[in-house]
Amino acid sequence: MMKNSLLIIVSFVFSLTACNSEFKQERKKETKEKFTVVFYNVENLFDTIHEEGKVDKEFMPNSKKAWNTERYNHKLQQLALVIDSIGEQSLPDIVALEEVENMTVLQDLVKQKSISDADYKIIHYESPDFRGIDNAFLYNASTFTPIYQRAIPVNMPDSIGEKKITTRDILYVKGLVYGRDTLHVFVNHWTSMYYGKEITIPYRKFCASILKAQIDSIMSIHPNANILAGGDLNENVFAPAVSGVMMPDTLYNQAKADRLYNLSHYLFTAKGQGTYNYKGEWGVLDHMMVSGNLLNTSNEFYTTIDDAHVFNSMLVMNKYNNKNGKGIRPNRSYGGNNYYGGFSDHLPVYIHFTINH
Repeated sequence: MMKNSLLIIVSFVFSLTACNSEFKQERKKETKEKFTVVFYNVENLFDTIHEEGKVDKEFMPNSKKAWNTERYNHKLQQLALVIDSIGEQSLPDIVALEEVENMTVLQDLVKQKSISDADYKIIHYESPDFRGIDNAFLYNASTFTPIYQRAIPVNMPDSIGEKKITTRDILYVKGLVYGRDTLHVFVNHWTSMYYGKEITIPYRKFCASILKAQIDSIMSIHPNANILAGGDLNENVFAPAVSGVMMPDTLYNQAKADRLYNLSHYLFTAKGQGTYNYKGEWGVLDHMMVSGNLLNTSNEFYTTIDDAHVFNSMLVMNKYNNKNGKGIRPNRSYGGNNYYGGFSDHLPVYIHFTINH
């Protein structure tokens, strides 16, 4: 009897071990089949050293902002914490960033302890932006392999506006997901409303026209191309450049391969989620647009409207109670020259993809 009981116990333990091993393998498999892309305006990620030709003197230790090494390192840690938190089971595969000053700040960011395991590689070009900020692209080389990259210039013609405004290049990266599926990614940061909302509309429409032309060119050759365009467009989902020039569709359940679909439109209209809070009012400045082929669940590489998210965790929020009312909003680094020690004035958006292999 004792011998039989012992045999049963040993068999049970062996069974548990086998099941646990299978579970780990299955979890590993599930993790591998997910692919995550983040778009994040990181609010003026500047180092503390003046770079000739850049308007960066407000981010110096002797400036009114008193931007110093301690604050710089704190911001790097904060941003890395957000990236790590978005990762859930594993760190994001691609992190597209807006408002970074140079390669140095990117190298410092990827070295942060909380995200160093991803061993992110960096794609970055200096752009002619009058403030000296650029777009950037971080990627995990074990899940994404770039095969082509370039900075697409956005040279405003003289016919637009009274003021010559230089803006960020659009960063384009084409690569392979898990060595198989081709993905085209466009990282955008369109002209801001700094000089006024209405007066800057033509500038953003021109940015949109450059992006649209690039996407149309790809689709004319590859109608089933997997395209993802995102970033800080400095416009909400109904504004002229986004809706009038890009003309994204909203019939997500009837997606056509050669059309664009703005998943941030769904997040705002169906889920009531925003990425930016201005005077107590939430809106969406940060967008994710996908080609219709990426909404086809029979495609080898796909996503759904429910796989698109705003990272609105309380981790990156703070409470306010002022003349604009009370509520929560992004916990930013600065408000004017007032230092808050937060993360960014924007919330990141991210999207999960499933690999159908």
